[in-house]
Amino acid sequence: MKLRTPSYLVLGMVRLGAKSGYAIKKATDISTRVFFRTSLAQVYPELGRLDAANLLTRREDPHGERSRSAYELTAKGDEALLGWLRSDRFADTQLRDEGLLRLFLADALPHEEQVVLVRRMRDRARAMEQWMRAEVAPVAHEFKQTGARHPDTVARLGVDTFGFVADWLERFASDLEGETD
Repeated sequence: MKLRTPSYLVLGMVRLGAKSGYAIKKATDISTRVFFRTSLAQVYPELGRLDAANLLTRREDPHGERSRSAYELTAKGDEALLGWLRSDRFADTQLRDEGLLRLFLADALPHEEQVVLVRRMRDRARAMEQWMRAEVAPVAHEFKQTGARHPDTVARLGVDTFGFVADWLERFASDLEGETD
């Protein structure tokens, strides 16, 4: 079976302690969604594929009247995840951001509206910085207690990146305001 990046995301989340599809989705919503978004529609089929390939084991884990499956990483799954982590191959970096697309096309707007657009982008970046600082960083920091330090590393990088982007956009908006049509 050919593994894809979402496969490794699921394997990694199980390794970090998310044992069900719901737990994986919940964990990604507070950790990787900013740079690698996933949905329940992706998670559950991926769990099935990984189980069928013996990279995960599945057991019934009912909660009340709700049926639920819990997953554990197999030695083969751990080996696959570690092999991917050690690989020097990366897919091309993609930054998919509607705000950047709008800015790219912003010459169609009057000058004043371009400034407004940049300031909205700044506000969005600042809000993301604050959300990551308040919601993501504390959860990621807790992983350090279990010996997993890099969720915290990535959370701090995210906070710093959004802060940098907000500061950059503020400088750009000020420069843009100083220009005349």
